[in-house]
Amino acid sequence: MESTNIRVKLNSVRQFVETMRKYDGDVDVYSSNRNYLVDGKSILGVFSLGLDQELTVKFYNGATESFINTLQPFMLAA
Repeated sequence: MESTNIRVKLNSVRQFVETMRKYDGDVDVYSSNRNYLVDGKSILGVFSLGLDQELTVKFYNGATESFINTLQPFMLAA
């Protein structure tokens, strides 16, 4: 299982979800401020988390480096 921290802005939720739908496996997104997680491939789920905070994306089948690179626009600076 692999995870990465991201931030999704209101105008990029659709792009984020479309990227997640290309992932061949289960992916969840959660916020440290909330007590639930959502399917990363669900636009309504991602919206329900609130976009004013850091989110964590969890990949259950592993994620290739090239797929992680597609998340670069959403990733937080280290």
